[in-house]
Amino acid sequence: MNKHYHTVVIGGGCLGAACAFSVQRRLGNKRGKVAIIEKKVLGAGLSSRHSAIVRSANASPMAARMAKIATQYWKNLKPLWGVNIPYEQPGAIWIADNTTGSDSESWATLEQMLQQEGIDFAMLAHRDVMDLSRQALKTVPDEMYYYEPDVLQLDSPQILNAMQTAAKKNRIDVLEHCDVIDFEFTGQGISALHTSQGKFFAEHVINAAGAWSGELFAGIGLSIPVALEPVYAANFLVSVDDIPKGMPIIADYVNQAYFRRWRGSILHMHQPRSRNVKDIARAFSRTAMNPEGANVIYDALSFNVTHQQLDNYLGKVMNRFPKIGKPVYAGGYYSFFDITPDLKFILGADTQFTNLYYCLGAGQALKYAPIFGEIIADLITEGGVILNSIDIDEFSIARFSNNDISRYWQANALKQSSL
Repeated sequence: MNKHYHTVVIGGGCLGAACAFSVQRRLGNKRGKVAIIEKKVLGAGLSSRHSAIVRSANASPMAARMAKIATQYWKNLKPLWGVNIPYEQPGAIWIADNTTGSDSESWATLEQMLQQEGIDFAMLAHRDVMDLSRQALKTVPDEMYYYEPDVLQLDSPQILNAMQTAAKKNRIDVLEHCDVIDFEFTGQGISALHTSQGKFFAEHVINAAGAWSGELFAGIGLSIPVALEPVYAANFLVSVDDIPKGMPIIADYVNQAYFRRWRGSILHMHQPRSRNVKDIARAFSRTAMNPEGANVIYDALSFNVTHQQLDNYLGKVMNRFPKIGKPVYAGGYYSFFDITPDLKFILGADTQFTNLYYCLGAGQALKYAPIFGEIIADLITEGGVILNSIDIDEFSIARFSNNDISRYWQANALKQSSL
């Protein structure tokens, strides 16, 4: 089967879907077709296990600006995707360590930068934290608290349903259970993709394959530094009185845990990405030695939990929510962050192939999906709608052009951000 497409998107997660929807909307029905190539089924990768928290706080001003726009897109998604998604807006309380002056200064700087970007993010007094959490949280003098009211909570199954519905509404060709095997070239561009379902010609190619990217493009001489960092997510049954309805999401950077009330009386939690340069290097080392590659995401062992991990999480819950006592474990699983060496996205055009574009989320895919789709559509269709106010140079793959990742880590070891 040989087909011609204006744009072929590799990867059917939330980023690949968002790119496909935005490009096809710009093209209309007469200027060309868009296809998504997905090795499993649409949304079967990390998108199916996402915490689905949409926030704007980020240490990069440009990333924060994009996140603010993306939050508004999530609230009114229909003009972009043709469907809307239900959401809650519980806001978020950020908890930080106040025992060192440098930590206090970095969070104060973050607060100032976010406010300059028009993002509501401000320090809270302890009594205000207790009021917002309905007395559920423990507060201590050597902690700082910040509040971000415009934080959304979505639901992963509803997102997957919206992606599948939008793919049909936008007349996207979704080629599931389809593996990319090789590429053909014309001049400095990719002209065709050889897949397990035939050959597909493409004017433009979008790489939204996440952690599969490195292996996928290594054969054509591209080094794409994306690795997997495991993250454990757990659910605990608690009393509705202990975790009151409407409690903000808790981003606890003292205990290194996110907490949220989920589906009635469940307390859902997971850990944030590690910002430690050595931990990031270890994640890349594990990825290099993993014979399964990114397919480890589908391993059935990802749904097992160790007693050590469970005890660790129980301790975090009991420390932050003293009213709960000992919560009842209700199931958990390992998911993964796909990360880059600096934890920033890889977004924009390739430096070698003129019609190849990257949309890789670095562990923050879902919250940015709508705006990333619009940015890639701007680049491909030369629309200029979003790129008039957004500069994506800091997320270019060109920053890794020397292919010496270890040197990159050493150079950036002191530049890791708090968010």
